[in-house]
Amino acid sequence: MNLPYPALMDGDLSILLTKQGLPPQGVCAEQYLLEHPQILMELASQYAKAGSRIVCTPTDAADRSHLELYGLEDKTLEINVGLTQLTVKAAKSQNKEILVAGSLSPLTLHAQPFGETPFLDIVNIYAEQAFALKRGGADILLADNMISLSHCRAAILGCKQTGLPVWVVLDVEQDGETHLGCDLVAALIVCQSLGASAFGLTCRGSDLSHLQRHVEEMAPYATIPLVVKPVAANHTPAQWAKAMVQLHCCGVQLLGGGKGVGPEYIAALKQELSNGNFRTKKVPLDTDSIFMAGETEPYFLDEFFEQSDPIECGFDMADELLAAEDEPFDVITVQIDTMEDAWNFAENAHMLHKPVSFLSDSEEALEMALLMFNGRAFVDSRSNIDEEILRTIALGYGAIVR
Repeated sequence: MNLPYPALMDGDLSILLTKQGLPPQGVCAEQYLLEHPQILMELASQYAKAGSRIVCTPTDAADRSHLELYGLEDKTLEINVGLTQLTVKAAKSQNKEILVAGSLSPLTLHAQPFGETPFLDIVNIYAEQAFALKRGGADILLADNMISLSHCRAAILGCKQTGLPVWVVLDVEQDGETHLGCDLVAALIVCQSLGASAFGLTCRGSDLSHLQRHVEEMAPYATIPLVVKPVAANHTPAQWAKAMVQLHCCGVQLLGGGKGVGPEYIAALKQELSNGNFRTKKVPLDTDSIFMAGETEPYFLDEFFEQSDPIECGFDMADELLAAEDEPFDVITVQIDTMEDAWNFAENAHMLHKPVSFLSDSEEALEMALLMFNGRAFVDSRSNIDEEILRTIALGYGAIVR
């Protein structure tokens, strides 16, 4: 996908609906827009006219789990296809080069072992919506306002089945973490290794200056384009646009808006960029480190890292993991022999604050361990699995064979 950077995304369609007092209280917004297509056509057209190069579908809450709240889960395909087709028609009537991003959001469900829903069920719900968005004509899939690494991973695994590029935007607090404790840089490392084509953040705070710090933290480790979608807060369009240009100078290639950002903000940003009164910084990529991550922290290793002896999994393996934390090893090796081992480690992985490597002689158990691990793992090359199969399994989950 050849996008001219910086590329402008759209803003918050809901702000335009709210100004019109729509939709009526208690009505599903997605169904309402489908039944009143002229409203969506006008909103999408306004962002396209303002200069948006990427326009998003209003399908954030159009997955099966959200629609079930209105008894509309059986209309998941119809609603997503219909809203995407309307967005495509409106945006591309203004400019055929505009790309339409099919938007998905965090589900109302949470994955096992800490939630009640099997992780693969979460993946399948995202996949169902992703295929519907593709069928409607989406060029990109956007996992927007994500709140946990688990949902990010599930969205990527579901969406990339379509073959479309997948972008991920994390909703973080001002300290750079989600309210569930997911670290921004760790999420970047995991998402890009898993196959995301762009990654970034949105933030609800009123102070946009802290976003520059977050971008600067991510930039040395980003091998894919960075996205920012901050809220308007109490900023005028001109103030918001100037702050966004500064973020572009720090390394952001995709610039869009969150809550409160109407077409006038995008138009102001387009004008500010056209003035050319800025200088972008060249941020060198860290090519000396191996990027690894758990859910709450990133890890940076050199080629000479040392691994622990294998730790066997069990229902209660907390003592073994905590003891390994005190050992002078860079990476903790975990023996995965069965599907139960994979489950047991997933329940205890949050205790570990070092990178992990899986050693296994079972293809099924290894794949389950990688599926359920919220991070980027090593796969031990000593595993008694055919090398080609081992590398294929590892690649599917962004893991590194060492």
